[in-house]
Amino acid sequence: MNHNTLVIEIKSTLDKLIAARTSLGYDYIVYGLLLINEDQTRVSNITKALYIDIAAHYETSWSCVEKNIRNTVNAIWTSENKTILEMIFNRTYMDKKPTNKEFFEYLYDFIFLSQETAPTQSEENVSSILCPVCNNKCQVLESMLSFVAKRLQPDCTHV
Repeated sequence: MNHNTLVIEIKSTLDKLIAARTSLGYDYIVYGLLLINEDQTRVSNITKALYIDIAAHYETSWSCVEKNIRNTVNAIWTSENKTILEMIFNRTYMDKKPTNKEFFEYLYDFIFLSQETAPTQSEENVSSILCPVCNNKCQVLESMLSFVAKRLQPDCTHV
């Protein structure tokens, strides 16, 4: 997947989580996920690796990066968007909110691992998932469904 496609996929997922595009945390999360995609060890040492790299890119301090990401995660968690929170994080807004590190880990797994395991065009079923708003084929919902199905039944070959 090329860089532009990754950015679109990340932003699309954050939009579904009702993250405010106007918050600095939104931009930091997008850039952070791109960095994690380049080197997955960054998330293991989030304070000394990921926050520092994001801060350098945006010319700010790592503590501002951490605070803005935390505020965005809090806003997402209080949005009460139960369905997508359950799909991505296996918990709802009523459960304990994830730490920034957990947020990155779950979101990375959802976006990037679901793309790796998503069926190719020839493997797709004839039936598609339609968006309830525009009534067109919805790749985001199909990706979410595929990801959830694989998490629930990792050995299943029908998904």
